[in-house]
Amino acid sequence: MISSSVNKIKKGMRRYKKIISLLWVFILWAFVASAQNIPNKPNPPRLVNDFTNTLTADQQQALEKKLVTFDDSTSTQIAVVIVETLDGADISDYALQVGRSWGVGGANYNNGVVLLIAKSDRKINISTGYGVEGALPDITCKHIIDEIIKPNFKGNDFYRGIDEGTSAIIKAVKGEYQTPRQKNKGNTSGRIVLLIVIVIVLLTIFSRGGGGGSYMSGRGHRGFMGPMFFPMGGGFGSSSGNDSGGGFGGFGGGSFGGGGASGGW
Repeated sequence: MISSSVNKIKKGMRRYKKIISLLWVFILWAFVASAQNIPNKPNPPRLVNDFTNTLTADQQQALEKKLVTFDDSTSTQIAVVIVETLDGADISDYALQVGRSWGVGGANYNNGVVLLIAKSDRKINISTGYGVEGALPDITCKHIIDEIIKPNFKGNDFYRGIDEGTSAIIKAVKGEYQTPRQKNKGNTSGRIVLLIVIVIVLLTIFSRGGGGGSYMSGRGHRGFMGPMFFPMGGGFGSSSGNDSGGGFGGFGGGSFGGGGASGGW
């Protein structure tokens, strides 16, 4: 009786192990199937990776120089990846896998960005590492795709779309890129300040019986507004004209959390 129960337990354990083994095989197969079309990390390492021969050698070199210069000065890595097709995969998941498997960005700051273009599928994605999600939120990624990259791609000017798109990403990481929503906030602030100034001027005029109305001069008003609208010195992109100081040293093992945006043309 006891031996029969023990045998049943052993048989049940063997079946359980077989089921677990089959599940692991299925999970591994699904993972490999989903990742089989992800390009291998480039060797030698480079930031511009065109697997479709869309860009000329000179165009790739110009983009590479700009992105290497930005990496050298900020440690933020922007990887451009052009593939022919996603074979039905979701572009945001594909870009996320590229960022993770290649380790785009630094391990300490997770400051990597992947600009993925699926040419035949006519899809674009910007995927952001954890460290740049604050400077490059989803709404900014979407605006860069829709307003900068997409119009150029519609005219088959892929180089210009990628060049201007990566410049906009650089500008956003530097804190110098504004979406229309951000601009509207600035305009609202300006209207509020102007209203306050008008109220002060009117109160001054009435308190003085109509005299001395020049107390709040136009020059004083401009002096107050200046710091709000012109807080930054120097122009964006000045680093693009400098020498890169050498080739790309390789990806740093950055991590991605799924931030970014997608679009098509």
